[in-house]
Amino acid sequence: MLEPESRHLLTDALRPPDGFGVERALATTYTLDLTSVLLAPLAMAAYDQRHAVEVDGASTPLALLESIRRHAEHTTVLCQAAGIHVPPAYPKLAAFAEGCVAEIAPPPGRTFHPKIWLLRFVDGNGGRRHRFACLSRNLTGDRSWDTVLICDEDDEATHTLDPAPISTFVEELLESLLRPLKDARREQIRDLCESLRGTRLALPEPFTKGRAIPLGTPSGSEWPLPKSADAWAVISPFLDTTSVRRLPQSRGPKVLLSRPDTFERLGSRALGDIELRVLQPLADAVQSEDDSEPVVGGGDLTRGLHAKVFAWQSDGMAHLLTGSANCTGAAFGGNIELSVLLSGPPSACGVHALLGDDSSGFLRITQGYEPQELEPQPDPVYRAERLLEAWHSALAGCAPRLFVSDGDSGYDLRLTLELPADPDGLSATTTVRPVGIRTTPSRPLADGPVWRNLSLAGLTPYLSVSSSVAVGDTPVSRDCVLICDVVDAPDDRLVRLLRELLARQEDILRYLALLLGDPSVDDLLDRLLQETEGEDEDPEKRVGTGSGLSFDDLVLLEPLVRAAARGDESLLRAHRLLEDLRDPQGELPQLSADFLELWRVVWEASEQ
Repeated sequence: MLEPESRHLLTDALRPPDGFGVERALATTYTLDLTSVLLAPLAMAAYDQRHAVEVDGASTPLALLESIRRHAEHTTVLCQAAGIHVPPAYPKLAAFAEGCVAEIAPPPGRTFHPKIWLLRFVDGNGGRRHRFACLSRNLTGDRSWDTVLICDEDDEATHTLDPAPISTFVEELLESLLRPLKDARREQIRDLCESLRGTRLALPEPFTKGRAIPLGTPSGSEWPLPKSADAWAVISPFLDTTSVRRLPQSRGPKVLLSRPDTFERLGSRALGDIELRVLQPLADAVQSEDDSEPVVGGGDLTRGLHAKVFAWQSDGMAHLLTGSANCTGAAFGGNIELSVLLSGPPSACGVHALLGDDSSGFLRITQGYEPQELEPQPDPVYRAERLLEAWHSALAGCAPRLFVSDGDSGYDLRLTLELPADPDGLSATTTVRPVGIRTTPSRPLADGPVWRNLSLAGLTPYLSVSSSVAVGDTPVSRDCVLICDVVDAPDDRLVRLLRELLARQEDILRYLALLLGDPSVDDLLDRLLQETEGEDEDPEKRVGTGSGLSFDDLVLLEPLVRAAARGDESLLRAHRLLEDLRDPQGELPQLSADFLELWRVVWEASEQ
């Protein structure tokens, strides 16, 4: 069942059924990188058959910009407060997805840890379908071993998963947000939960029963494993002694697959007679930069084992719990988690069917392990890392605000934040900077930092935070991003950023071609640019300012007419784009009078 060759990409979970497009999307994640936030709308646009958009150049900035503008307004990502990774760079187009992300503040000492997707698709006739995906994977670029369960709406399904507990779980999450969502986005989520509640979600074969297991919320469940079982296997990258001792008593096989450093922290005495397994070193390897020798991941948490699976057999049935919960007391004692309990026949869903053995299935890329330590080992570095995480989470909960004012040659930005209590005498050194511009300097948090003469791109709500402490001779650091309230930023910031991104006529025309669903125009523009490059034409015969493109050669009429004839949303999106690009005087100086007249005729005809 867990075949190493049977791998799936996260984007597979976002692929709509044939003829459908994504109408609503909600994701939850513990950690988050902002690049992945951008890739999710891109995947949705690439698969959006409802609008007949073929994004062959899906990695181009224009395609990414369009995917964000189209899908970000109905995509919401909930993450752990202070769980956002610091991006290596922050492109201007990322500003159009800033409203997607919201932070959850669990109770002190607890973690927001679920990893799910709720999706609603719609076809051209208004028909809807839903999908629920339950993962062990965060919304990051990690290259770890994870699992994903996908349940699609199917009115004919024999074996189904009740979606009501999932809807209730998400609705309860809205009460734990650090700052309220805008009314429209909050209503979108409630509407998605309500429509999901009445659906039939099909279980994948060979499972015959399924039940959502929320944890850490008012409707949450408790430890779902029995006291005894015929056999069991647990996959969990993190463990603690209390939860290992709660695992079922069994005279049959007992297999525990984890990480070497986790086993060493527990010690062999706590693990008793359990068969211990770890991934083989090469199962955690990635190619080196020169594609020659593989590089073994070692203790890098962005790779290696990250799946969380509990499997056991009892009373003639096999059961499997999959999702976000590790085999720890925190996971089942206060963390916010969501997993799914699946059941089926032992021959198809049992421990051996799940893992295989040394010659088949997932176990063949593992090896036995014997801890070197007998007793649990204190890990002061690990403890310091957790304290830094708690410090950053406390900072996120103190409502950081960025105040914008006019500077000499741009905008000034001032951070206000009432510092929380230092957790357990941590005495960390902390610096901060806005992430919008890479060269913006970091400043000490305690100094009430101010940054001067920033551009519009620098007015992002994302604040990079870096903290460090010394544990003996070992430096320990942690970086994250906090979401701030931005006060007094220009109301038209996004429109002005859009004009900066589409400052050239050829960019606007390529974007229009993308909106109209006609990528062939992009090839035409490339040919025209090559043919006119370096030509000394009369400027009055060119389209736009300095473009070198003759309107007589630009065949955009046919795509415009086809879009008008289809009567879909593509022409409306093109109209909205051009309206956003108009300058304060209502003009479009990048485009020729000939093109604007053509556009006026087509648009007015479409409104008849």
